[in-house]
Amino acid sequence: MSTPKHNTPPAGTRPETDAPLTRRASTDVTSTGPVGPTATQRAAVWFGCHLGEVVAIAVTGSLTITVSVWFAAITVLVALVWITHERRAHRAARTTTTTDETREAGEQA
Repeated sequence: MSTPKHNTPPAGTRPETDAPLTRRASTDVTSTGPVGPTATQRAAVWFGCHLGEVVAIAVTGSLTITVSVWFAAITVLVALVWITHERRAHRAARTTTTTDETREAGEQA
């Protein structure tokens, strides 16, 4: 039986410098890989997230074609609500990203 070495650096550090090892991306099979998700994965995620809007447009559009032209007004209204929501979400995401980047730049300075 051997005794442990007490002069070894902590786990997760380089032995010669005691500096922490850099984190690496997972090579797990379920991950999106080093280049990110594929176009098919992005499209599937988008469709899943916007299923309600797609169904609303499809149903009112098909009612416009099959039942009455007056359903076109509802289709346009649903489309305008969807566009407004997406613009707000895009602006909020852009503001959050800009704020995070500014905060990180300030911390590095």
